Amino acid sequence: MLLLQELLIATALSLARMFSAYIISLLLAISVGSWMARSRAVESLLLPVLDVLQSIPILGFFPAALLLLARLLPGGLGLELAAVFLIVTSLVWNMIFGVYTSLKALDPSVYDMAEVYRLGPAARFFFIYVPACRESIIANSLVSWAGGWFFLTSAEVLSLGEEEYRLRGIGSLILDSFSREDLAGFYSGVAVLLAAILATYLLLWNPASVTVLRLPLPGVPAVFEVVKSAVGYAWGGLAQVLTSLEVKLGVVFRLPRPIKAALLLLAAAAVAYSARGLSLEPLREAAPVLSSFPLELAKSLPRVGLVLLLSLGLSVVIAYFAHLSRGVSMAVSMAGEVLASIPAVVWWPLLSNLALSHPLGPSIVMLIVYLQGAFWYVYFNLIVYGLASVRKDLDELATVYRVRGLPYLRYVFVPSLLPSLATGLLSAWGGSWNASIVAEYVDMGGRTFDMQGVGSLISKAAAQGNVAALLATSLALSLFIVLVNKTLWVRLFRFIERRYGGE
Repeated sequence: MLLLQELLIATALSLARMFSAYIISLLLAISVGSWMARSRAVESLLLPVLDVLQSIPILGFFPAALLLLARLLPGGLGLELAAVFLIVTSLVWNMIFGVYTSLKALDPSVYDMAEVYRLGPAARFFFIYVPACRESIIANSLVSWAGGWFFLTSAEVLSLGEEEYRLRGIGSLILDSFSREDLAGFYSGVAVLLAAILATYLLLWNPASVTVLRLPLPGVPAVFEVVKSAVGYAWGGLAQVLTSLEVKLGVVFRLPRPIKAALLLLAAAAVAYSARGLSLEPLREAAPVLSSFPLELAKSLPRVGLVLLLSLGLSVVIAYFAHLSRGVSMAVSMAGEVLASIPAVVWWPLLSNLALSHPLGPSIVMLIVYLQGAFWYVYFNLIVYGLASVRKDLDELATVYRVRGLPYLRYVFVPSLLPSLATGLLSAWGGSWNASIVAEYVDMGGRTFDMQGVGSLISKAAAQGNVAALLATSLALSLFIVLVNKTLWVRLFRFIERRYGGE
């Protein structure tokens, strides 16, 4: 009974962090995405910044979370905000770019109409930006929500060198149970975690996908209709209040310069206060770690390439069978949503017997964790966007002329999926590097698996508390990812647009 009570409380706390992080991410995505879409200056400034930020592994944000938030606010509040902040970093980037691309594609006449009727920022937010990017928000939320669960355990066990904080939650409970060799608690925790993940999809994301995206998923539960109505009333009321305030006051969203300056000074003072007494490791200590970065990168790069190829092949095969059968589509969608959300760190304890009993066991587990961080980006892009882009007229022609099997895949199905496939692979490219930090190095109650590689390098820097090395290697990895994005991936997208655009 005590175990069940602890499991329920821990799950409730983890869900509260997840929903808090999601709400913050949603507001940030709509605000920043719409700002970028409407201002060329902001777009040119923020696009490269966001490109780098989304490439930073979650451990790269640990110094900010621990040294600023955890020290800035007393007691558990700072730690809770630090955990929510870390979850936000695994949710928000996908959503920002989704909002940005949706609003960039919006008909310019809509903005002209807003100018004619003198709609303020609040009215535009509620009545233009949100409705225009609604489908993108739901589609990207499916992947982002899974990403939040994926790194939940890392957010609930905050450690940097000897400094460690464990928050009460289902992720930390699972790891603690495994460290104590409490198998009943460990497997019960995993079961409750999967049940919570499944419940959020059945009651929230699947109904939202059916309503907004019209995906072939199980029907909309009555619970979702109640929640939808409540949120609709609350949203409408908030929109009415803010827009009326904006009309009456005219300054709600326009702070005077002295107030802005005062807020900046307060923020600077808060940062200075939180960093008092802080002693970072000298930069010379980061030099040996950074010098080994190219060699470790060369070890990880083939693994990432293999994971992308596996993700590509598996996703196309699953999407093909989902395209042929509505029942298969429903099954793979549900299974994918649950499996994609399993926290990365949980895989090593779950498969510890395999890792310990077979010479290739650690490599197999590492590959599974890598796939967990990359495969679902390709999978969801094909299921949500790709299948909807398969043209019905080509399908009908293929049926008439009995084009099936490999010829159908080669000449009809795969070309139709290519834009979604490229987008998914681009996201999987970044996701696989983020997954490397938990795939290549893990310490499970004294059992350490070090597979070498850039992810292992970053994880060991965090475990040793070497903040300078952690930041330097995280930034180096981010710049490498961005460099490849701006060369290889840009050329791939241009080729697809030239070869298959408009067909």
